Amino acid sequence: MTKELSKKTGNSFLSLTDPEAAAMIAEVQPTPADLQKLVVPSGSGGAAFVIESLDGERFEKTLDVVVAYESPIERSFYATGIDEGDGGPPHCSSSDGRNGFGCRDIDAIHASNSHDDLPTTEQECSGCAFSKFGSDLGGGKGQACKQRVRLVIFSGDALLPMVLQVPAATLKAFKQYKMKLVNGRKRLSRSVTQLSLAKQSGSPDYYTVEFGFVRDLTEDETGRLAELSGILADAAKTA
Repeated sequence: MTKELSKKTGNSFLSLTDPEAAAMIAEVQPTPADLQKLVVPSGSGGAAFVIESLDGERFEKTLDVVVAYESPIERSFYATGIDEGDGGPPHCSSSDGRNGFGCRDIDAIHASNSHDDLPTTEQECSGCAFSKFGSDLGGGKGQACKQRVRLVIFSGDALLPMVLQVPAATLKAFKQYKMKLVNGRKRLSRSVTQLSLAKQSGSPDYYTVEFGFVRDLTEDETGRLAELSGILADAAKTA
């Protein structure tokens, strides 16, 4: 779901106003894997984002952010869940949502003790049975191979950005929000966006992310964001 918000004037971003931000970020050379993950909570928890800081955790029901990077639609397939002892990388994954590389042989996966022992092949995602709706291994109506988009976002009083994984159930709302921005002759990377959570009924219940336009970035903020995005891109190349 998307929503329209009245424009705010008081929100600011330390990373886009502190003249030392670029140098401090460049010193630590963060890669996307290093950054804090902004997690969409499960349906059994409260409707709040958990933010980590030097003072501990804080909970935010809404969060104003600036998107520095948007990945293509990605895919990941797990033949076993974390509750079954698999907390490692997906058994098959795709960085572009078109071609997946990994193992999709469930019998082989269950018989193996290590990802390294599995036979791996490449396959077009569109022809894979696990990309079809209704293939959910738990018997649900969804896809066994989950889609997502990764956003690198700046927020509030933090210099370093966070990574938000936009889950499959939210991808339609995210696209609709971007289309609204286009109709208003605005760009995602030049806008302040407010994130919030909406609980959805299911088996089990789950949360989706809602997006709302807050305001345009100023010219100075846009320039600093371009500088910071360049630093993050260079750091990722050296990972």
